[in-house]
Amino acid sequence: MSTIRIHLHPVEAEMLKEVQKVNRRFRDIDTLLLGLIREEYAKTPKGRSSKGAS
Repeated sequence: MSTIRIHLHPVEAEMLKEVQKVNRRFRDIDTLLLGLIREEYAKTPKGRSSKGAS
């Protein structure tokens, strides 16, 4: 397992708080990021070839 650390400047941290109030997807950053990674991976040649494998 890999760990990704994100450091936000205070302005971006406040922006994230506001977005989380109105967009449920941003409330769980881990799930949001994993979903985005999976979506983008599915667009790659390797991801397209293993589409039926998961």
